[in-house]
Amino acid sequence: MFISFPVGTHRESEALDNNLRARVRVEQFDVALRLVPFTVLVSLSVVQVIVYLFWDPANRAYLGLLEAAILPLAIAVLQQCWQWRSRPKPRELTGTFIRRAVLAAYAYGCLLASIPIMLFVGADPDGRLLIAASCAGLIATGMSAAVLPPVAIGFSGLIIAGSFFGLAATGERFYIYVATLLVFYAAFICFTILHLSRLLKMRVVSQIDLERQQEFTNLLLNEFEENASDWLWETNAELRLQHVSPRLVEVARSSERQLLGLPLEQLLLPAVAAPEGHPSTVLWNCIAERRTFRNLILPLNIAGEQRTWELSGKPIFTNGTRFSGYRGVGSDVTEKRQSEERLSYLALHDTLTDLPNRVQFQQLLEAAREQAGASGRFAVLALDLDEFKNVNDTFGHAAGDGLLRAFAERLQRFASSDVHIARLAGDEFALLAKGSAARDRHTVALLASDIVAAVASPFTVNGIRVSIGVSIGIAMAPQDGCLEIMRRADLALYRTKGEGRNGYRFYEAEMDERIEARRALSTDLRGALDRNEFLLHFQPIVSREGRVRGFEALVRWKHPKRGFVSPAEFIPLAEETGVIIPLGEWILQQACATAAGWPGDISIAVNLSPIQFRHSDLPLLVISALQESGLDASRLEIEITESVFLEATPAIKTALAKLRELGVRLSLDDFGTGYSSLSYLRRLAFDKIKIDQSFVRDLPHEQSGAAIVRAIIDLATSLKMTVIAEGVETEAQRRCLLSLGCHALQGYLFSRPVPADEANALVTGQGLRRQTIHAA
Repeated sequence: MFISFPVGTHRESEALDNNLRARVRVEQFDVALRLVPFTVLVSLSVVQVIVYLFWDPANRAYLGLLEAAILPLAIAVLQQCWQWRSRPKPRELTGTFIRRAVLAAYAYGCLLASIPIMLFVGADPDGRLLIAASCAGLIATGMSAAVLPPVAIGFSGLIIAGSFFGLAATGERFYIYVATLLVFYAAFICFTILHLSRLLKMRVVSQIDLERQQEFTNLLLNEFEENASDWLWETNAELRLQHVSPRLVEVARSSERQLLGLPLEQLLLPAVAAPEGHPSTVLWNCIAERRTFRNLILPLNIAGEQRTWELSGKPIFTNGTRFSGYRGVGSDVTEKRQSEERLSYLALHDTLTDLPNRVQFQQLLEAAREQAGASGRFAVLALDLDEFKNVNDTFGHAAGDGLLRAFAERLQRFASSDVHIARLAGDEFALLAKGSAARDRHTVALLASDIVAAVASPFTVNGIRVSIGVSIGIAMAPQDGCLEIMRRADLALYRTKGEGRNGYRFYEAEMDERIEARRALSTDLRGALDRNEFLLHFQPIVSREGRVRGFEALVRWKHPKRGFVSPAEFIPLAEETGVIIPLGEWILQQACATAAGWPGDISIAVNLSPIQFRHSDLPLLVISALQESGLDASRLEIEITESVFLEATPAIKTALAKLRELGVRLSLDDFGTGYSSLSYLRRLAFDKIKIDQSFVRDLPHEQSGAAIVRAIIDLATSLKMTVIAEGVETEAQRRCLLSLGCHALQGYLFSRPVPADEANALVTGQGLRRQTIHAA
């Protein structure tokens, strides 16, 4: 507690609580009673001189009484002072003790004040001088009790009063002047006593406050040492421990007896010589130079266990010059450091595979760039697992995670000081090869080939045997550039996946050219619909008898500079960029509007992208197209690829059901490829099935193809569905398909896709490029 003291005595007393006031009173009496014996002895000696010099018949009676009174009183006061000094100081003083002390001072003052009253008038000039000098000295001795104004003023004031009376009683002008001067002297004495009392009182209170602060500080330190994880330590000038807290005993795995007096170096120095730059070297350099050190991390071996301490210390100097030791704070931060290291590790490593993550790989790549300089060589290998999504979808994410861990373990076989492996995200991994591992193109190719071969062996994950492959893209510095090496390795990876997967490819400049061309084409595609660059062509679908039964609408893009762009090139781009949604709506409207001008028995088939099912209200678009064109719903066929059913959400199923309710016909396109499943046919009644041209291409020579086509036709016929064969280009193919029971045909044998005006001519049967068709 910090206490402020006003200057005024009254305010001071108000500021003190009762306990503090009692303590101050005790300290005041302690100071006074330690000086009072000297006052008593001095005054008693003065009395003896007075008695000796003035012992004559006229004064004997008075002097005898003075001796008889002052000797017992002096003995009693001295005895009380001795008892006070020989006993512990009391916590507070009783009112009786205080009153007795004040009365003793008054009694002593009265006895001494009687000297000038009784002897001054009858003394000769020498005697008067002696008495005046003695009284002046006795008045001054009262200053010894200045810390107690009632005692000091009572003692000195009475002597002053007696001296004034003795001087005035002479009736002589000179002594009256002296008495007047004595009044001023007395006022000064009283003021000095009060002022000294205030100063001494403030000093005593300050001392008490300092003691309280020290006690409070010690209490906090004790509490700190008992309950905190930190501890206090202190050494002497020889750097031996002289203060050992319980916490230090605990963390040092020792005892207080063993630690007290222990040289600090035995506690903190490692068992073997510390290498250059070791934290202990820094510590002892600071101590040798008598410098302060803060938060110094020091690894130690405590009882065979590696621990980490954090130390702070400050040198202590006596009188500002003489070194007397160190004092500081320490703490065991082992767990904290381990947590920080773990967090740092997790920030740079993948938690699933324990490989470096993308952040650390980028750091390694930056370091490789700096170390390589302009002519250095290093390579980046971008890896991606083939068919990983199928494993996740088929066996669950737990199996997928297990596969990633197993794959990472196989990759670790190739790790070395020159080969760093990282997991970037999902099933994407990367390798950084430098030094001897990136000596030349052949060395890097051999590394990639070995990885492909290692991954080719089946994995066993949770009792499941899984076979996968890995696609690798490679870019090398400096020929492929240092700054864009990662992007170019990714381009090579995409090429590997596009060319069949399970292999590796090096980056080539034309890959960037393709990307730039693709990017430019994508930019042009976004505004092509507004610029009216799209148009529809129609390819006829003919019956067994050779009559046109309908058309398939096929979109074409006539680029102003490149001419016609292949649908195989721009349709995937349209799906990636979202252009397929407004484009598909335009195709649907244009196809319906064109078909509305044909005879009522001619249908129109429109292909729909899976993107349209997921991101547009397809039934509403179909209704709008039919209403605007006036086309009957039964003449519109919606062709759906099997990929729609891979993400057959409830919304997609609802949309297909609404289309069936409208009377629109549904056709399953490219049946027999991709993810064919008979469950599609069971869940939704299709009107038509289109056999993919890959089964038609080798007819009639390939027997397996013919068997598959026959099976599809028999299945569709039993389900009362029409079968259309795509890609019919030869008369032999036509005859074979008809012999197998195919219901309708489509291909270049009959007509290529043609503009709308040419399609109108085909409706009448004119212009079909075929020989006379014989019914099979």
